[in-house]
Amino acid sequence: MKKSLTVLLTFMILLSFSLVGFAQTSFFDISKANPPKAIESSDMTIFFIVKASENEFWQIVLDGAQKAAKHFGVEFIHQEATSESEVSRQVSILETAIITKPSAIVLAPTVADALVPGIERAMESGIPVIIIDSMANTDNYVSYLGSDNYVIGQKSADELAKALEKKNGSASGKVAAITYMSGVGSLEARMSGFLDRVKEAYPDIEVVAVRDAMGQVGNTINITIDLLTAHPDLDGLYANNQMTGDDLVRALDMLGRKDLAAVAVDSSAQEIWGLENDYLDAVLVQQPWVMGYAGVAYAVMARNGVPLAKNVDTGILVITKESLASGEADAAINPFEYYKNW
Repeated sequence: MKKSLTVLLTFMILLSFSLVGFAQTSFFDISKANPPKAIESSDMTIFFIVKASENEFWQIVLDGAQKAAKHFGVEFIHQEATSESEVSRQVSILETAIITKPSAIVLAPTVADALVPGIERAMESGIPVIIIDSMANTDNYVSYLGSDNYVIGQKSADELAKALEKKNGSASGKVAAITYMSGVGSLEARMSGFLDRVKEAYPDIEVVAVRDAMGQVGNTINITIDLLTAHPDLDGLYANNQMTGDDLVRALDMLGRKDLAAVAVDSSAQEIWGLENDYLDAVLVQQPWVMGYAGVAYAVMARNGVPLAKNVDTGILVITKESLASGEADAAINPFEYYKNW
């Protein structure tokens, strides 16, 4: 009984959340296809595709998704490439998903264009597609669930400016930014938000370099060392995802550099350690567990023709050393433990 009540309440909360701003959206519709026949969730199969298996962020997303699949009683299938650089592998997985004709597909597109043909083919075949984390260059999907990545970039610039002011007495100095891989929609939006915000709000901050780790774990360590060699007067660094953030912390630890202002996106054990030990000043965290859980919940609702919001912001949390100590960030930084008894 308790489990049934939990499922019902969770479903209703998510449904209510989806209807915020509903007047601005259309009813569930699959372009050029017949609306799917409603079925029991116990008869559904949800095919879940994230960007990669090699980093903790996607493991958290999958944990939330698997918990939702258990709650709703759906069959859950997930496949993913090893690395986010394996775009062709993700395209192939999506093609496989379409062939198996699942009840719905939940997808985190690695790049904005490559997955579009598959997404549109799925929708035209009557398979609802829920997109999470990063947008694709198509409007032919049911719902998008994710943080506003442009806003993440803007907030990152604000946090770096605060860190510079704290360390140097003013929001000024030379900074550099590092992205994990060019062409990834979420990362491109974060970098644009960061650069635009610096330009419009912080005239005394100069961005001296924007570097690309080219989708390779470890590259940011060398990039950080190169940047500090080329710019010995560098005041700050920005890493726009977990892999670059992890490597940034490793590089600063190797060099013993706690004097720099530094901000990273996403949370991992490495980044949280960096925050606790003064190598990072702030970490901007999405809610990947919630994103995964909601992805499955929305897929269930979409398959049954429930009217859903087209775009849903899953939120951003700024974590500092102080908020770590207070415990207010526990759900975001340790979701495996926080949600284990759900």
